[in-house]
Amino acid sequence: MAPFIRLPIWLVLALTFGGLATLAIAAVTWGISVIAADNTEELLNAIAGRELRTLEQSLQAELDPALQQVAFLASYVAEGKVSALDDQRLTDLLMGSLSASPQINGVSFIRPDLQTLVAGRQVNDEPFFSRLIDGRGDAEIERALADGQRARKPEWGRPTFITALREPLMTARAPVHIDGAFVGVFTAVVSLPTISRRLVDAAVNPTAIPFVLIDDGIVFAHPNLFLGDLVFTAEQPLPRFDQVGDAVLSHFDARQARVTEVAAGRTAPVQEQSVGVGEGQHLIIFKYAPALLGMPMIIGVHLPYAEVAEVFAALETALFGALVVILIAIVLALVLGLLIGRPMRALAEATSHLAALSFNEAPTLRHSRFAEIDVAADAYNRMRSGLGWFSTYVPHSLVPLLMQPDSEEKLASREVEVTVLFTDIVGFSGIAQRLSAQRLAAFLNRHFSLLGRHIEAQGGSIDKYIGDSIMAFWGAPEAQPDHATRAARAALAIAQHLAADNARRARKGLTPVRVRIGIHTGRAIAGNIGAPGRINYTLVGDTVNIAQRLEQFGKQVDDGLRSAVISLSADTVHRLPPDLPVTSLGREVLPGRAEATEIYRLGNGA
Repeated sequence: MAPFIRLPIWLVLALTFGGLATLAIAAVTWGISVIAADNTEELLNAIAGRELRTLEQSLQAELDPALQQVAFLASYVAEGKVSALDDQRLTDLLMGSLSASPQINGVSFIRPDLQTLVAGRQVNDEPFFSRLIDGRGDAEIERALADGQRARKPEWGRPTFITALREPLMTARAPVHIDGAFVGVFTAVVSLPTISRRLVDAAVNPTAIPFVLIDDGIVFAHPNLFLGDLVFTAEQPLPRFDQVGDAVLSHFDARQARVTEVAAGRTAPVQEQSVGVGEGQHLIIFKYAPALLGMPMIIGVHLPYAEVAEVFAALETALFGALVVILIAIVLALVLGLLIGRPMRALAEATSHLAALSFNEAPTLRHSRFAEIDVAADAYNRMRSGLGWFSTYVPHSLVPLLMQPDSEEKLASREVEVTVLFTDIVGFSGIAQRLSAQRLAAFLNRHFSLLGRHIEAQGGSIDKYIGDSIMAFWGAPEAQPDHATRAARAALAIAQHLAADNARRARKGLTPVRVRIGIHTGRAIAGNIGAPGRINYTLVGDTVNIAQRLEQFGKQVDDGLRSAVISLSADTVHRLPPDLPVTSLGREVLPGRAEATEIYRLGNGA
């Protein structure tokens, strides 16, 4: 017989994927060296994605703090945490907003009477200043108050030119209403030239010129807002795109743009437009971003087309080569996946039977040529065998609980109300003397199988076998509100089965097998009990003792006519439905008990 060759799975994977990686790297390296192109993926990301993403994130980082601050201040006052008339507290809040948000140039609170608290950044020694001013007659403050009264929530206003600051600004405002009454408006202003400077500083590609347009081509941000010789006025706070002094941007026309392939299908697709300026070609890349200010907005960059033209040609060649490599990798990966996947799938299906506690349905796994899979299959086969024996030695009702993550908590010792059942074979000593060891073991196994079938059919747990006796219980570890009824029905089923079996034995001339059964309901300690290395889930308490003594009490009332003498305590009888036949046997003092126990017999005959 040929030797059974097994290969380590790590070696197979290393050789296969290592070869694929080598092939891919060699192909890409050869392609790059032939076409002498830069890293296509990195440049395309910088052009079509990274530049615009960085620009959008930077713009949001400049604008969001102002809107968030006025929204916070408005809610703080509206909730009554500070009075709208408390100048000192309001001033502290305004100064705190400036300190927390360096993007904000100034913040104010304007009351309906135009009394205005202002906090701003100082240009001299002191970093901040604050004052209370009378805004009556100040057109800018009056306009800000009117806009705030019309606002229903925190929002951005239109770009404005504030004469005192000598630059165009963007204003965030948040009205304050208390009990439906307008009590003022918080405003925060940010400098648009400053925003433009920070956008340039955050740009990834130094040759890319960032810009932001609003409305019909109004320039919201551009390097020339702080570098150029532009004149800002209240009538025209910001220039149009063809007035900002950018020759490339002056040719911008969104109608001539096309959606780039790399960005097609996105919510806000990237678009591009090629424009010629002199003898050079430039690429304008932009996208619409209306969510930033709640108004039409375009963010974009433009850069010389020469930087990307060659790379787009190289991209086509590289993509074709990469496609070939990918196809080869897919074929090899499929082959390898089939070789590894089949035994792994068989292992998964087999373990699913174990997870469902269907030990008898779990198949035996075959050997594998992959060493690790073969070890796993061997471990599974041994585990399957062990779990089969495990389910035999452990009560069936406990097996599902032991397999759960919280089994330790569920099986912890606690006091519960349970019903305990004890059985004992009448005249077992004589039976044991007549039978050989093997025949006696077979007799007991058949007897316990018969009784256990009816106990488990009623949801009971067999605690232990004691010689020819069985101890079983209901009500733990899982709660069973009808535990007494279950135990009684199990006892009746045992009696009926024994009666039928004894009829069979009588036909064969065999001695009938009769049992005594004691059942008691009460509280007991249920849980894992024993030494650290050997524990059992069992019951401890007087309830167990009473059930055993009720079984022994059956000797006193056994007339020899019944296949099963079933003795119950009153605690059990009181929990039974009326359809179960019981007969009072009076009150008796059981051994070890100081008080008399009312005892009943279950069943009519048999």
